[in-house]
Amino acid sequence: MESLRSQYAALLESFSSTERALYIQVWRQLARHKSPVVARSFLSIGQNTAQQIIRELSRRNLLWFDDELHAVLQCPPFSALHTPHEVKAFGWERAYVTSFVDIPLTLLIYGPNVWLEATSCCPRSGEKLAFRIQMDEEYRLRWEVPLNDWRLWFPLPTNETADSYQTFHQLRPRLNAFYTIKDLDTHRQYQGDQGGGQVGAVYTLEQALYLGQCLLQAGTSVFA
Repeated sequence: MESLRSQYAALLESFSSTERALYIQVWRQLARHKSPVVARSFLSIGQNTAQQIIRELSRRNLLWFDDELHAVLQCPPFSALHTPHEVKAFGWERAYVTSFVDIPLTLLIYGPNVWLEATSCCPRSGEKLAFRIQMDEEYRLRWEVPLNDWRLWFPLPTNETADSYQTFHQLRPRLNAFYTIKDLDTHRQYQGDQGGGQVGAVYTLEQALYLGQCLLQAGTSVFA
């Protein structure tokens, strides 16, 4: 976790002031409008400059730019595409989140002392998980989660020398919450994880949210 946090923070800390301004604006647009973000949205930066920055951030896997649509479809933690994870803050529309553990990171946009309504759908059973989460001014999390058997499967990299953030980014679409261990095991079986010997860890909701807090702390670098 520490390796992931430090590498993610280093990527964000390397931003120029223009990159930082664009990145924050992409977050806000995805959070508010839940639609793809195009380069012409950044009038204060200039379309050509914005296109160059977006392509560079896409190369670093800090956002997903679609060449055919010429638009940003995802900029973790927010997504213009449908995902199993959604958040809702008072005064805001619902927003899609790129993975379960990215949910705490969205609080950097909604602000401290705001209760965020979060939902996640089990990809196996279709059951809905609903909980509330909040951060204070020191970026410490508080949450209210149901007392049940929800679990999260976190695949681990087989290459110990791999870049922690880049590996995590590739795994994001698979970081889902499961209603029961049985749902998780069945899903892994159909996905080929068990037969293929995929190494991973099973997290409780609290453990998954702790990982999310590590991402949140790293994400504060964007607003430094």
